[in-house]
Formats: sequence, C-alpha cells, structure tokens
Amino acid sequence: MKWSVAISACCVVLLAANIALIRQNRQLKAQLSLPPPALEAAAGTQMPDLRGFDPDGKPVEVLYGKDARKVLVLVFSPTCAFCDQNWPKWEQVISSLDRSAVRPVAVDVTSTTTAGFVSQHQLASLPVFLKVDPRATLDYRFHLTPQTILVGPNGKVERVWTGVLNDSAMAELKQRLGDSKTASQSSDNHPGFH
Repeated sequence: MKWSVAISACCVVLLAANIALIRQNRQLKAQLSLPPPALEAAAGTQMPDLRGFDPDGKPVEVLYGKDARKVLVLVFSPTCAFCDQNWPKWEQVISSLDRSAVRPVAVDVTSTTTAGFVSQHQLASLPVFLKVDPRATLDYRFHLTPQTILVGPNGKVERVWTGVLNDSAMAELKQRLGDSKTASQSSDNHPGFH
C-alpha cells in the first residue's frame, strides 16, 4: 500500500511538471513567432534634435520643426569596412541632393574622424558630428554602422537602411530624396548648418 501511494504521488508530480513544461514551451514558441527586437530606429519614431561637436570642436546641431527640409543622417565609423563600401554610394547621393529639400549630415560613432578623412570623403560641405548628445545616440541607435537614416522635417524617422546599400536600397533612397541634379545650384545656397 505504501508503494502505491508513493508511486501515485510521483505520477502526480511528474504530471504537474509536464503541464508546466508544456505551458513554458507554448510561451517560448509565442515569443519566437514575434519579430526580433529592432536594432534600428523604427519608421515613425520621433527623434530628438541632433546636437554635438564637429571635428574642430565647434558645436553643431540639427533642429527639427524649424526647417522644412528632410535630414539625411549618414552613420559611420572610420574603421568600419562596410562603411568603406558605402562611401562611394553616399558620395553619389550627396552630390545629387537638392539641398533646398534635404539636409545631409554625417555622424562618426567613434569620435575619431580627422580632417584628412573629411577631405577624402568630400564631407566639408556638410556637418560632421563627432560627439553627439547621449540621448540622441540612444534614440537614433547610433551603435549600428553603417546606417542611412532619413528623417522628416518634423523629426520623425521616414526610413532606415542598415548595412551596405544595395541597388534596390539606392533606388529607394534616391526616390525618397527626389533625386535631383540641382545639387550644385542648391549647395551654393545651403553650404552648411549653423
């Protein structure tokens, strides 16, 4: 009789453990069916104004809501091999921008950009951020490189491209920017930010 009670108790314990494992398995499957947590800023996310310092230590900022232009944020590291692959594409985009419609800026996440790097990548005509406000670093998710972030004039993210821009990403980026050959005229009117 004692053995049957002990065996029955063990069976009840095993049944309870199996039920708990089945519930945990269902919860894990439900979590796996969800998309992974976003590593980049989601479209529609409100971004804070971008403030920081340029390679010369001068303050630079991008303020939203006061300028009707979109902002194209190029996020890079001078030592990032994938960023190196993006530079020719970014230079092509920058040279074709209508600066009356889009403000391009570059953000170095390592704070190591030199004057030589700025010259090599033809960045002298746009603000280059070396040190960025910590809140912006978190909100923009600047830990990923390379990133190409298009922000509307109101400060809401329109689109983020992470990694090396392929042909379809370049086509979409140019379409969203309204690819223009008036950059040379516009850049004379809007040489930089203050």
